[in-house]
Amino acid sequence: MKKINLVSISNYTILVYLIIWIYYAGFNWDVFSIKLNTNAGFSVIGGYPFIFFLLLGLAALLLLRYFVYINKVNTEKKESNSSHRIAIMEKDIELLKMKEVLFKMQTAEMDKNSSHLSALHEKLDSLSNQMSEKREEGKEDKEQNG
Repeated sequence: MKKINLVSISNYTILVYLIIWIYYAGFNWDVFSIKLNTNAGFSVIGGYPFIFFLLLGLAALLLLRYFVYINKVNTEKKESNSSHRIAIMEKDIELLKMKEVLFKMQTAEMDKNSSHLSALHEKLDSLSNQMSEKREEGKEDKEQNG
């Protein structure tokens, strides 16, 4: 379903409003240009009531269009922020996956090194045991010969 574009609707409303008033003023200029004295209760006000209502309605529609435009800008900003936040989260996920792979590689390498070190320690222990046995045998031979 297509998203309703309130900015376009408000623009068309203003255009239709102006066309209707211009049409009315063009064919009824005698009525449109009448200056009337209106009793406002506290004073008598002289003016052009049709021009006043034309401008009052136009101001109200322009104010409505301004609020629609501000709403549109805020909505776009929120959508932009959320898409930016999603992109950042996707990058964070990629980084975490890379860290996981790196950790697994380091762990495998450490296990491999640990097994090599254990084998070396065993060889060193056996060599040191053999050396100590030879020294003891050498001491026993010296004691027997001596």
